Amino acid sequence: MATTREEAAPTFPTWKARLEAAGASELEEEVSRFLQILKTLGTPMIEGPQVNFIYYGPQASQVELTGEFNEWGRSGHAIPMARLGSTGFFYHTMQLSEPARLEYKLIIDGEWQLDPFCPNQVDNGVGGSNSYFIAGDFHEPPELQWRGEIAHGRVEQFEFSSRRLDNTRHLYVYLPAAYDEDGAQRFGSLYVHDGGEYLERAKMANVLDNLIADGDVPPLVTVMVDPVNRMEEYWANDRYLDFLCDELLPEIEQRYRIVSNRKLRGIMGASLGGLISVYAALSHPDLFSLVAGQSSALMIEEEKLASLIKQTRRASFRFYFDVGKYEPRFIPAHEQLLALLKRKRWPVLYQELAGGHNWTSWRAHLKDLLIFLWKPAGPRRVAAPRPAAQPGKTKSAAARRSSRSH
Repeated sequence: MATTREEAAPTFPTWKARLEAAGASELEEEVSRFLQILKTLGTPMIEGPQVNFIYYGPQASQVELTGEFNEWGRSGHAIPMARLGSTGFFYHTMQLSEPARLEYKLIIDGEWQLDPFCPNQVDNGVGGSNSYFIAGDFHEPPELQWRGEIAHGRVEQFEFSSRRLDNTRHLYVYLPAAYDEDGAQRFGSLYVHDGGEYLERAKMANVLDNLIADGDVPPLVTVMVDPVNRMEEYWANDRYLDFLCDELLPEIEQRYRIVSNRKLRGIMGASLGGLISVYAALSHPDLFSLVAGQSSALMIEEEKLASLIKQTRRASFRFYFDVGKYEPRFIPAHEQLLALLKRKRWPVLYQELAGGHNWTSWRAHLKDLLIFLWKPAGPRRVAAPRPAAQPGKTKSAAARRSSRSH
């Protein structure tokens, strides 16, 4: 039976549907899982211009919402939050027409209080605090759009069965236009966790087509891998790494014309997918050198990652990270990791963005990620013939290779 793909960035519409569809025997577990997501990511859950306020109170009779968006109920009416069946959750969805920073509170059975899942609080100037959220710029970047005038790659889709994990998952392999134009050419590769979501929600194929056409990145084969049990597999799981490195990677490189060289092999993901990508690269420095994470859940295995960095001696990496300014639980671990990477003098690009834990932010900066990891080297200079050495003269000093720091 087909299962719904788990989301890297949990969305309220998906979880609302899951809770409504849960049977009596499943409901308690589904409620517990959603509560864990809310405790980790915070509320409101924001997806582009849509803001979802959520409260959990099985004993509450009435839950209302008030804030700057309704002038704090000066008209005498707060916004009622709808009860989500028998789950104990209440919710209200608001659509914003422009970027905003808005303060609010909840009214639970007549008592005003902060949103317990919202990590953002501010002094309200009258002896208390308000909760607040920020919804950013919703304009999608142009590289997400399909362009008719350029060459397009293609995506092959198939299932891959793992003996190590005893399961089967979906794979989507992007082949650049050059793959079919030159049957002798071999390509670098990028392995993408939560691959189906990057393909659908981040428009990965469009982004690659556009960046390759503009010369921003070289043509590369991109292997987008779906999870089966996302929470277990992506939580720095060594059995999953055995599957990835010992089963999947050799099969992909046998099936496609890919350069078997760590310097041209990358790995990336978002949230837990970012964690497993960093863990895979540091655990297998012989396989990966290009690493990227978006809103990576580094904090849950911070010590393990730090230990791997300190143990790495000879290998060099290039790292890209971005994290939203409005997901404060994720920032300290990134700052700690960044300090360790800089001590190694590995090239790193780290960005704190005016966004949250969602695809709106991740896809808007996919171009930054890909260019930093894959920016082609400058044109090679052809050395002029060296004149023969004259008697009594010494040869000129050997040219030194220069490198740019990023």
